[in-house]
Amino acid sequence: PMDLGAMRNKLLIRFFENMEQKAYKNADVITSHTINSRKFLIEKKNVSSNKICYIPNWIDIKPYLNIKRTNSFRKLYGIEDKFVFLFAGVMGRAQGIDLIIKSASEVNKISEEIYFLLVGEDKEKGRLMEIVEEYSVKNVIFHPFISQEKYPELVKEADAGLVCLSSQNKTPVIPGKAWGYMAASIPIVAFLNKESDGHVLITEANCGYSIVSDASVEEAKIFLIRVFDEKDKLKEYGENGHRYMLKNLTKEVCLTKLIDLI
Repeated sequence: PMDLGAMRNKLLIRFFENMEQKAYKNADVITSHTINSRKFLIEKKNVSSNKICYIPNWIDIKPYLNIKRTNSFRKLYGIEDKFVFLFAGVMGRAQGIDLIIKSASEVNKISEEIYFLLVGEDKEKGRLMEIVEEYSVKNVIFHPFISQEKYPELVKEADAGLVCLSSQNKTPVIPGKAWGYMAASIPIVAFLNKESDGHVLITEANCGYSIVSDASVEEAKIFLIRVFDEKDKLKEYGENGHRYMLKNLTKEVCLTKLIDLI
């Protein structure tokens, strides 16, 4: 909230910072879900390195196994023969989806084959839809949230999965939807703040593309067109991400680490 300017009351900020310090002091062990979050706590919050253990967030792989691609969602949205970038989740201020929409308009001038499917809700959605209307964007489709049971099927039908965070974010957080993309074996295409560990994850797993989210619309357009032009590599990137997820990010792997820690 402080990064995004949602909390500005200095007394309130100080109150929560004091609570934070007490929690660190009283905890026997602290788990960090990103490597740089651990580094941040050590360097900026003066927490002992011996007290912090890195255990990433995990995903239950079972819903993604043995899914047959029926293209039912593509048929529903009329994009059966299109190249689809999918964003599925909360469309809030922290995501910075404006850049996706504005660059989508520029992408459409180059290729009418590329579409952006934005599935989700939030108070920002209405404003984003106004941007689509203002820029006369033809290749962006909005749809409400779908059920948790249907979500893996939706992801499986996309050519690439979008993750994005506004450059106003200053933490190393990685959007959780990246895990679903990896589980479904589709490549990640990320617009993330420079501090996000998502850039490192994508490089380490060799599972897609990333760019900083304070890029210009022109830079974002070139970035997205590059993904489209290199579509012959996307299957490999998706498979790389899936293998990395199986080795490092499944519920079984991470819970074993947590149990060992306890």
